[in-house]
Parts: sequence; C-alpha cells; structure tokens
Amino acid sequence: MLNQDVEKILSRLEALETNEVEIDLEDEEEKTISVSFHLISRDEFEDGQLGYREDEEGNSFVGNNEGDWKESWFVIGYDEDLGDPIFVDINNKNYPILTAEHGMGEWEPSVLYDSLEDFIKDIK
Repeated sequence: MLNQDVEKILSRLEALETNEVEIDLEDEEEKTISVSFHLISRDEFEDGQLGYREDEEGNSFVGNNEGDWKESWFVIGYDEDLGDPIFVDINNKNYPILTAEHGMGEWEPSVLYDSLEDFIKDIK
C-alpha cells in the first residue's frame, strides 16, 4: 500500500515533533475553533486505513461513485473529538489535506489545507 507518494507524506509527517497537533480552523459561522488531531505514525498507517479504504478482512470500500472513498485518498490522522478522518489526496501532487464526517453513509470531503506543506507550516 505504501507507494512513493505515501512514503513522501509519511516522511514529512515523521519529521514533526509530535503526533498530537492542535489547529485553529473557522467554522460555518466564521468563528475560530481549536481542533485537536492525532496524526498516525508509519506503524499505525495500515490500521489507520481500516473503516475507510477497507474492512478488517481486507474487503475494499474504494469506489468510483459519488460519495465513495477514492483510491487516491489515504488517512493520515483523525479529529480527536469527533473521530472524523483527515486524509490526503495523492492524485494532486500538492497533497491537499481533507476531512469528511464519518457515519454519514457517504464521503463528502472538504479541504482543510490546499497542500501538505501548508498543513505542516500551520502546525509547526
């Protein structure tokens, strides 16, 4: 599962001093809220995909229909309060950081950061 893009992303995240990060985001009412994320380590990476890319038996959840988990999406962490995944889209070489509400029956991602580098700059 670890292709060159995923390796590059994990290497950048490993360079951070911690896996527990707090980020200030704007909510729908444009109020600033602080959100805590756990970033998964290389050792947690495969287990971190469970429930998103595949189930515990290895059955894929990836699909091409609207609302399906996409082949190019890889979970890199989760919101510690809500459990929503944060993930990266490796089809875009800027590696945008996305999130989506889990448990909704379909995935409707929203962009947290336009690039992995913007994400890393904000949490340093």
